[in-house]
Amino acid sequence: MKKILRLLFVLVIVFLLVRLCTSQMGSVIKLPGGMGGSSSSSESGGWLSPKDNGSDKDLKDIVSEIENELGIGKDKKETTSTAPSTTVPSATPTTPLTFKGIPITGTLSAFGDELVKAGFRNSGSGSYVGDFAGYSGCKVTPTGYNSVQEVRVDFPVITDWNALEKSYDNLQASLTQKYGIEPKTTPGSNLAVYDLPNGRISLDADVKEQATWHVILKYTASLIGSTSTSGRNPIDDL
Repeated sequence: MKKILRLLFVLVIVFLLVRLCTSQMGSVIKLPGGMGGSSSSSESGGWLSPKDNGSDKDLKDIVSEIENELGIGKDKKETTSTAPSTTVPSATPTTPLTFKGIPITGTLSAFGDELVKAGFRNSGSGSYVGDFAGYSGCKVTPTGYNSVQEVRVDFPVITDWNALEKSYDNLQASLTQKYGIEPKTTPGSNLAVYDLPNGRISLDADVKEQATWHVILKYTASLIGSTSTSGRNPIDDL
C-alpha cells in the first residue's frame, strides 16, 4: 500500500511541475496519445488544462496539501510530537537517619532529651542507658560537633563466643530485613556496613576485656533535614 501511495505521489508531482511550466512559460505540452493543452487556447485540453492564474497556488503549498491527503510524512511528525520528555525530575528530599525513631539531627542536648523521653536514663558523660532492639542495659552515646551526627550503641558484654555470634547474626539479619539491602563486608573482619541515602549504619563485634566481647552498632547520619518516625517492635529500633 505504501509503494502505491509513493508512486501516486511522484506522478502528482510530475503533473504539477508540467502544469507549472505550462502556466508560467506559455509552452505547449504534448503527451503521448495527443493529450495536452495550449496556452493560447481557452478550451479544455484534457487533464492538463491550465486554470486561471489568479487561482494558482504555490507549488510547495500544493505539495503539502497532497502529502496531508495521502498521509505521507505524518509518521515523522507524530514521532516528534510523541517523543518522551528528557526533562530530569527534581530530586526528592531525603529524610534523616533515625535512631529508635529519633531523627539524628539537632543539638546533642536536644537529642539527649529525646532519648530520655524514649525511656533511656542519662548516665553522665554524654551517655544514656536503656533497652534497645530487645537488649537491656545498652549504652547509647551520641557524638558530633555542635550537632549530633553519630550515635554509638554498646550492647551488653558477652562472655560466650557462641552467644556473641548469635547476637551479631540476629542484629545483622534484622538490619538487612528493615533496610532491604545486603551489607558490605570484608573477609576476616566482623564489620558489616549498610550505606543508605541518608547515612551509614555499621555493625561490629569487639573485644571488651579478656575473653569478653560486645557488639557495637553505629549510626552515622548525613547532614540533612528532619522528619521523625517511631516504632514499637524491637526491629523498629534498628
